[in-house]
Amino acid sequence: MIKNVGIDIIQNKRIKLSTAFIQKVLSPAEIKQYATFFDKNAQRQFLAGRWAAKEALVKALESKLILNQVTICLKDDNNLHAEGLSLEQNELVHVSISHEREYSVGFAIFSTF
Repeated sequence: MIKNVGIDIIQNKRIKLSTAFIQKVLSPAEIKQYATFFDKNAQRQFLAGRWAAKEALVKALESKLILNQVTICLKDDNNLHAEGLSLEQNELVHVSISHEREYSVGFAIFSTF
């Protein structure tokens, strides 16, 4: 059963590529992935997507998260997963990120089964 949803959109150019902001938003695993991008636009888009997804998670879960303790990662099933959340065994979170030119959107669904 769907308990809640969250969505966030950000204009990519609002994202600052400062070390402090990167460390605030990205987990250590995400920082490693971020470091593989050499193009500033790709870095900004990656960071914006993670920001939007984590903000969507905050809204869906109706709780505060320490953003850099949550990792949004692509798994073998080709779906994004959020790791590092404190969920009950019967709780599940779905997360999605989309980019369109100037904007990045994060969407999260919080459900129980």
